[in-house]
Amino acid sequence: MSDHDHHHHDHSHENHPHQLQPPHEVFHDSGAGEIARVWITKGQLSLSLHAMAFGKADVWGHALAGIAQQVAGACAEMGHGTVSANLDAIRKALTEDLAKAAAQSSVLNNK
Repeated sequence: MSDHDHHHHDHSHENHPHQLQPPHEVFHDSGAGEIARVWITKGQLSLSLHAMAFGKADVWGHALAGIAQQVAGACAEMGHGTVSANLDAIRKALTEDLAKAAAQSSVLNNK
């Protein structure tokens, strides 16, 4: 069985020992909705997402920027750099990886 043979069965009622709890605020908002769940498994990024939560790609950009801002602040609080330096490091990695993704996408679309 290769890594691409996925077995899909329902895990919705199971908890993983490393699963994060939802933010406190969501329990006070009946309209709240989860938009993404992101994991590292076997050294790879694995995620499930509600791709149409916002509809447009640019709104996802704002959501990702908000995540970056929280990550940069959390790193600074843990003694790793300043918020500004952390945002610069995130921006640099993000720009490089997005350029690679765009290049791969254009190769696939030109086949």
